[in-house]
Amino acid sequence: MAYAAYREHPGVLRTHAPMTATSPFYVLDVTVCCADALRVRRSIAGCPDAGVVRCEPLLHALCSQESDAPCVRLMIRLPIASYAEVLHRLIECVPSGEIGRLVSWREHLARCGLRDGH
Repeated sequence: MAYAAYREHPGVLRTHAPMTATSPFYVLDVTVCCADALRVRRSIAGCPDAGVVRCEPLLHALCSQESDAPCVRLMIRLPIASYAEVLHRLIECVPSGEIGRLVSWREHLARCGLRDGH
């Protein structure tokens, strides 16, 4: 299996969001080959309250997987209780990829340009 356990994306400030019940949703960044993106989306759709909220095609220079295939970054929204199931589904349905960091929903909205996550 060729998964990278963690990858920090360039230009993203690293912060640590507390895993508390006050923030019901989190976002997990996952990078996979474009050809695998549909399989990931279908698999994640089977997790209660989880789903892909954003899909960003990556420029070739930003891809760091073993092949030269075009990649996408999927941003998966999930409740913290579904984290293990989402990871299991990812590893089960896609042969390789990069699992990025887990951020709070508010932090995700802020990095998408919404002030204070509102």
